[in-house]
Amino acid sequence: MTASDPRNIVLTGFMGTGKTTVGRLLAEQLGYEFIDTDVVIEERHGKIADVFRTVGEEAFRSIERELAAELADRVRLVISTGGRMMLDPQNVANLSRNGRVFCLVATPDEIVDRVTNDPSPIQRPLLAVPDPRQRIVELLAERSPDYRRFAQLTTDAVSPESVASDLAALATSDPHRFAIDNPSGDYEYSVGAAVLPFVRQLAGIEGPMVVVSNPEVSALYLASCGDVDLAITLPTGRGRQKNLSAVQHVYDALLDANIDRSATIVSLGDSIVGDVAGFAAATYFRGLDLVHCPTDLIAMIDTSIGGKVGLDVPQGKNLIGLFKQPRAVVADVATLQTLSRRQFSSGMAEVVKHALIAGSHLLDQLEGGEWHASSHEERDSLGRLQTLVAQAIQVKIAIVQDDPFEEARRAILNLGHTFAYAFEQVGGDALTHGEAVGVGLVAAARLSEQWGSATPGLADRVEALVARVGLATHLPTAMPIDDLIEAMRRDKKRQGGKLRFVLLHDVGEPFISDDVPASALDKVLLSVQPD
Repeated sequence: MTASDPRNIVLTGFMGTGKTTVGRLLAEQLGYEFIDTDVVIEERHGKIADVFRTVGEEAFRSIERELAAELADRVRLVISTGGRMMLDPQNVANLSRNGRVFCLVATPDEIVDRVTNDPSPIQRPLLAVPDPRQRIVELLAERSPDYRRFAQLTTDAVSPESVASDLAALATSDPHRFAIDNPSGDYEYSVGAAVLPFVRQLAGIEGPMVVVSNPEVSALYLASCGDVDLAITLPTGRGRQKNLSAVQHVYDALLDANIDRSATIVSLGDSIVGDVAGFAAATYFRGLDLVHCPTDLIAMIDTSIGGKVGLDVPQGKNLIGLFKQPRAVVADVATLQTLSRRQFSSGMAEVVKHALIAGSHLLDQLEGGEWHASSHEERDSLGRLQTLVAQAIQVKIAIVQDDPFEEARRAILNLGHTFAYAFEQVGGDALTHGEAVGVGLVAAARLSEQWGSATPGLADRVEALVARVGLATHLPTAMPIDDLIEAMRRDKKRQGGKLRFVLLHDVGEPFISDDVPASALDKVLLSVQPD
């Protein structure tokens, strides 16, 4: 994945997004051969419109599959694919084996303008309708969820030369790599864009690869993971929890497939997937290798680092657990582009937490950026996302290396979490974990000012920062104070029967207190109730 890397670069996206123009420029910059799959098909089989008319769309898709399999065995290609070619999982699997896939996107109006003025002789049978623009809007809505599984670059109001240069930088650069020292064995964290196809190489997996995922993530990214020996999909509905039942589901699949100790379990998904896969990897045959491929912010910057694995029971969250260090973590920031606005904002709570703990450049980036949920500019920029994740994970890496088994300093990573735990327990489904952490950070900052002699104005700064990333600063529904305090007393972070809070003297100066007076706690809990 460097300038001398022979792997192909595959461009996908809707018609008119610039795949051919950008692809030619990119190939010229890199000294690669350019291939337009539609052109190749027309050279071999005649005009695409005639193929559709004479043999039908399914026959055309078969031709695309044959071409994808053929191109997958070649190197140093820039491949511009037809609009639906990479919506076929078989084509994704083939072309991802030896290439990084990027999706070009544009607005409907821009696409209409480009297609209308396209001088190429290729005909577009899907637009042979009375209202081409409306047809484009409908097709984009239909295909957008599938396109978003790939690393995206916007081509609106950007010159093809600029897009090609950005692509060249992304496609020929190595992921950021961070070494993590641990008494149980050192491992590496790699973060980059469009790197999922290379998880075997980045993680050094040699034996069978077993991917554990959930239905949503599996549908999006399993085909991009290369050669998978066994895919295990966790149950949906009430069964989609990180509990012993979910772990048993993984055990059953491993045993049915006769998986032995030479295998590596890869968690592909969120924190729930990571915990279930981690627990299974730690206990099946007394331990298999584990690799995390986190696909959301919370998993990327928090739960995939440090080896903590926790399962929930009816009495509380994460009350059953162990330490299982991965052999590697591979984070593809392109997966963040498929998160819903609520999921993305929820993950930003952990980024804010890390920034408050470290007081580093990460805080400046958050306060100076537009990371709120209604703005896609920041999270659609792969470069900014990669920088954000890289900075956030460095905060946790430094702390867990200093305290690998949570014996002392690592506890500061629970900033806001004593409150968040109670909000989740009492509120049920009213808020996500990240939303609970967001309100928890506000509560911790207010308690820091009231009891911890924090710098004046700290609480206002934290509240503004939480709101800036698109999170609420108050609870969505009223929660009884007594119920919240009782939930805190069941928190596993308590010691000697006392509640423990991570507080702040100032940004970058966290400390732990277990002597907070009940009156101060009551006042803070009242302050975050709905207005």
